[in-house]
Amino acid sequence: MKQIRFILAAMLLFVAFTANAQENKEVGSFFVGTWNITVKGTPNGDSNMKVVFKRNAEGKITGATCDDQGKETPFTRLEVKNDKITAYWVAQGYDVYLYLEKVADNKVEGSMMDMFDAVGTKVKEDK
Repeated sequence: MKQIRFILAAMLLFVAFTANAQENKEVGSFFVGTWNITVKGTPNGDSNMKVVFKRNAEGKITGATCDDQGKETPFTRLEVKNDKITAYWVAQGYDVYLYLEKVADNKVEGSMMDMFDAVGTKVKEDK
């Protein structure tokens, strides 16, 4: 009887671990790709930026902001929770962060530095 309980417990743990590993791989998948983000109401007016999120070989999401000349500024940190992501990077010597939340299939809303509203749309990729 103890062997049956042990086997059932082991199977239950295996199923739970497998489901959790799959779920962790999918967390943040919505954000993977290129986004056109508009940050509204900055001191220099509305600011447009391109943000790229990628999944690396270990399955973690990484990324960068891209300027008009194609220069990338990599994120120093990313926090991903379900349909929300916060990206951190250094711009002109300042620590900057952008919070985004899914609002539709290809749209996000959020804020930069908790001061400026941000909206974005996902760039359709050529296939």
